[in-house]
Amino acid sequence: MLEQLRKAVKERRDDDAIAMLPHLKLALLAPQSTNDTATQREMLELAATLSLRDTDVDAFERYFTMLRALYDDKSLELTPSPQQYPLTGLNLLRLLAQNRIADFHAEIELIPADVQASNPYVRFPMQLEQQIMEGSYNILLTTERDGIFAVVGAYFMDMLVDTVRDEIADCSEKAYPSALASEMQRLLMLNSAEEFAEYAAGRGWKVADGRVAFETVAEPRNVMATQQLINDTLTYAKELERIV
Repeated sequence: MLEQLRKAVKERRDDDAIAMLPHLKLALLAPQSTNDTATQREMLELAATLSLRDTDVDAFERYFTMLRALYDDKSLELTPSPQQYPLTGLNLLRLLAQNRIADFHAEIELIPADVQASNPYVRFPMQLEQQIMEGSYNILLTTERDGIFAVVGAYFMDMLVDTVRDEIADCSEKAYPSALASEMQRLLMLNSAEEFAEYAAGRGWKVADGRVAFETVAEPRNVMATQQLINDTLTYAKELERIV
């Protein structure tokens, strides 16, 4: 059954692979040997990969939680898995895209320092997070997604772009009572007036006569500081859009 699952995932026959998972879950019970544990690990890795293809983020989180226990248990004396750090990097990217920064740092603490410094799958989300935390949106890392990030990771990159878009919107609401609709569409990297209208409606903005009015509670604003934040965020967002 494992060989069939491996083949189905490799050939991207996702429906067939998903149908196999309920049967294979029985094999995820306590292993009796190191070989059984290695098989268990591979099954979880395949299931985690499949869950992302199916954009089931909750399932990916569950599978990776089980995988982490196997990755971290040195007593098992398993041969290192080539999928460990690609999946670890994807998990970090997930936490970053979900804006779960505390959990992100907790996961980083579990990764050896030499791996943090040298592994491209781990470095990529770490560098992204550093730029976000420092507010240095105009100095985005030049590392491009490659390998697993080129396909499966694109879903989390799209989530991260949405997060940045919402941050731009939050800054705009705090800086101004209203703005030109065309300018906000450009800032938010939306491709059409229809997309902007849908986004504006979702945030409770009112669009009329070419302007958008932000429905927010009035509070003191530091316009110059917020404008700089918007500019920095926009630069970062454009770079994200470019690599996506």
